[in-house]
Amino acid sequence: MKDVIFSNIVCLYKTIFEEVMNKIFLLSLSTLILVIGCAGSKPKPVTNKDLPEWYLNPPKFEDKFVGVGDALRPQFSLSKQVATERARVEVARAVETTVNSSLNDHMQASGMGMEAGATEFTESVSKSLVSTTLKGCTIEKTEIFKDRVFVMVTYDAKKAREEAKVVARELAKKEESLYNEFKARQAFDSLDQAIDRMKGSSSVAKPE
Repeated sequence: MKDVIFSNIVCLYKTIFEEVMNKIFLLSLSTLILVIGCAGSKPKPVTNKDLPEWYLNPPKFEDKFVGVGDALRPQFSLSKQVATERARVEVARAVETTVNSSLNDHMQASGMGMEAGATEFTESVSKSLVSTTLKGCTIEKTEIFKDRVFVMVTYDAKKAREEAKVVARELAKKEESLYNEFKARQAFDSLDQAIDRMKGSSSVAKPE
């Protein structure tokens, strides 16, 4: 009788053990399939064939600054948001570089390039325009290539010039010696003329 009971207990434990092992196997197999599936869904490297022509060769306008960006995220809305922000940053960088170059050229030509605070002044003006530029961009194009979103934004060059003039005067007034030098040389008019010669340019964010 004891042998029969012992045999039944052994069979029961064996059955339970087999069921547990089967569940562990199935769980491990499911996990492996999920991992392989996720690994296979990784985005492929971007090639030129995957890029819009206007991304590869952004249009150039004298009256606009152009920036393009791209992004690949799980949701389209997030991809568009990130791509747009990257494009805006490129426009802001283009405006900053152009304004900085124009002011530097003007300061050198007017003989004020060696004045104390001249370099700081030009950098402050160009950097002050960044936040305004980021907010004032207009989305011109949005395209999807293999789930990747590409966006092109623009910023009006005339608006950038007007903002640069206002900011330049405001910052110059904060530096008394520099402001007096501007007045003595009657340099504000020539500064405006230098800024008026600014033209739009384009900039591309590197593919992610």
